Amino acid sequence: MRLFPCLLLIAHAVADPLPPRVEPQAAVTEAQPEEAGRKVWHTRFFRIDSDLEIRPNDLASLAQVADTTATVLKAHPLPFFAPPRGQRSRISIHADAADYVRAGGFHGTAGFYVASQAEVLLRGDFFTEGPEKRLLPPHYDEDILVHELVHLCMHRVNPRLPQWLIEGIAEYFACVHQGGGRFSFADIDHAVRDHLRSRLSPDDPSIPLVPVADIAAIRGRGWLRYVEGMAPEDRYQAYATALLLAHYQIHGGQLRMAALRKHLENDGAPALLVPEDSFKIQEALTRFWKSKRLTLEFAKSS
Repeated sequence: MRLFPCLLLIAHAVADPLPPRVEPQAAVTEAQPEEAGRKVWHTRFFRIDSDLEIRPNDLASLAQVADTTATVLKAHPLPFFAPPRGQRSRISIHADAADYVRAGGFHGTAGFYVASQAEVLLRGDFFTEGPEKRLLPPHYDEDILVHELVHLCMHRVNPRLPQWLIEGIAEYFACVHQGGGRFSFADIDHAVRDHLRSRLSPDDPSIPLVPVADIAAIRGRGWLRYVEGMAPEDRYQAYATALLLAHYQIHGGQLRMAALRKHLENDGAPALLVPEDSFKIQEALTRFWKSKRLTLEFAKSS
């Protein structure tokens, strides 16, 4: 049976799932014996290993953001939290771009979730105090970390989901992250709007986006091929469209929330989005976000 999308967006028709603000607990980092020349620490949820020296403050900040992200996913009423079984989820830090790519990172990124290895790779030069980090906007490195850790925390449910939703949920939690492991759920619409403006058009209310139809049927690594085919300065537009679709799914009323829950809990749920409905969904998104002082401009489908 085909599930047709309701075309009216009803923001927050479902009660707010989490407290308005989530404050981080103090970081826990327990040093472990070195392995193959790599320093190793355990946090509440993760194993962190690195081939470069990490200052105590940088390590504590990383652990605080990581553990609070896992805590938020675990506390959410939707069953997002499904990390790898039988092992501590791994964050692997690499000294430079070449080491990062050799370990499986995607060229041109600062963080990457490697599903086959159940780990998140980070470029150390972006996540420790140094010239690369100073070039980033405030909290940008932490938002990358949150995005990739959401993928890792959802490791066992990701195969059940379309790629636009996997990327959109990761970006959804990144946009409500306020820095330092603090998350604000007080005004999701405001957080999404400000996140998109800061990433795409700080001085212009118009937000350029890729067409919904272009990403509706993408699975797995097809997402990377799609993004790699875009100009580097335009690549975030794909994540922005995915974010809006994730918001549409999570905050579009009880039916959409229930459909998402079915996908998270089993493999037999009907499609959340079919390409032939893409234009109608774009129209609904455009109407809704216009009322929030955000002008969506979807490119023509390829």
